[in-house]
Amino acid sequence: MVYNRILSRRQLLRTAVAMGGVALGGGMLSACSTQSETRQPQTSASGPASSASSASREQLVIGFVPIACASPLVVADALGAFEKQGLNVELRKYAGWADLWTAYATGTLDVAHMLSPMPLAIDAGATNASRPTELAFTQNTNGQALTLSTSHLGAVSQPTDLAGMVLGIPFEYSVHALLLRDYLVAGGLDPVSDVELRLLRPPDMVAQLAVGAVDGFIGPEPFNQRALTTGSGRAFIPTRQMWENHPCCSVAIAKEIDRGVRDRVVTALQEGAQFVDSPHHVHESASILAEEKYLNQKEELISPALAGSYTTWDGTDVVDPDMINFGGQTSATAITWMAAQIARWDLGGTALTMDDDVLLAAAESVLPPEADRTTDPVDINGRIFDPQKPTAGYQR
Repeated sequence: MVYNRILSRRQLLRTAVAMGGVALGGGMLSACSTQSETRQPQTSASGPASSASSASREQLVIGFVPIACASPLVVADALGAFEKQGLNVELRKYAGWADLWTAYATGTLDVAHMLSPMPLAIDAGATNASRPTELAFTQNTNGQALTLSTSHLGAVSQPTDLAGMVLGIPFEYSVHALLLRDYLVAGGLDPVSDVELRLLRPPDMVAQLAVGAVDGFIGPEPFNQRALTTGSGRAFIPTRQMWENHPCCSVAIAKEIDRGVRDRVVTALQEGAQFVDSPHHVHESASILAEEKYLNQKEELISPALAGSYTTWDGTDVVDPDMINFGGQTSATAITWMAAQIARWDLGGTALTMDDDVLLAAAESVLPPEADRTTDPVDINGRIFDPQKPTAGYQR
């Protein structure tokens, strides 16, 4: 499905950038209003000295997985946004979510890039990896896709055609896994008996697709772009067509962290998100993200991902300005839906069960003070979800 609508000025700019027609420009929300349109150069991980002496800086190790969803965190580091907040941050890269999950749960990390359902699970004690955690910042909305092998072109046109396939997911506690299961159910399939969902680290997804070990994967950028450019895969459906403006990745902070430090981390992330979300900065952001210490991916894969340029399953070239967005307000409705899905698929143990009060309390426990707590129903895979009655319609 291609979205036909009038584009805003921001959307037009992002579209123009994707087509090569726009030149590059030259805690809280207050940081956003002063962010310049050009990147300030940094010479090293520690960067130039700021008004705070190095001895007075808070020391933080922040874990991340090298995918485009981590862009606000990565760009904040590159711009020196943490230093401006008096923070001495070391970014530590993990190849997959299981290793990062362990590092956070055991206290190696106090701050981590996480898939948005992960803070829910770890805060509630849904597994033996329990730690009081706040989902402090939503890094991105949309930006994912269900990519299928091009060997299925012409044979797959609807969800029921996915029966019998092996589909990769990045982690059980991911919006990918939860949204895919719900999509399959809405399309008439049982995600337990009709398909096999296989855990894959994001860097392994395209290789497994290319050799035929999986039929497809639901995952982040730039791996959908890599599948497209290698000819091994093509987007069957972007996840924003399953759920418009769904959150994907977050930054989680252990609740024992000082609130002032937490606020400074969030302010720095806001600066990074504003920069990377600007259509003026697509190519510059891609250059930053491509660096070996960050995503270590080709810039020509990252730029189209940021601009929303891709090829649909039927072969149409599309530029979708809202394919991925960065730095949106954390949604209580979205987190409540994730809690309900964790319980629905028996991933919550005895901590997250199909009980409205339990799920609402679990969602509230991880929400930051800045969260959007409105309770308007939302359309997810063609079903209206009421965040005040999260279990309605979801009993297995």
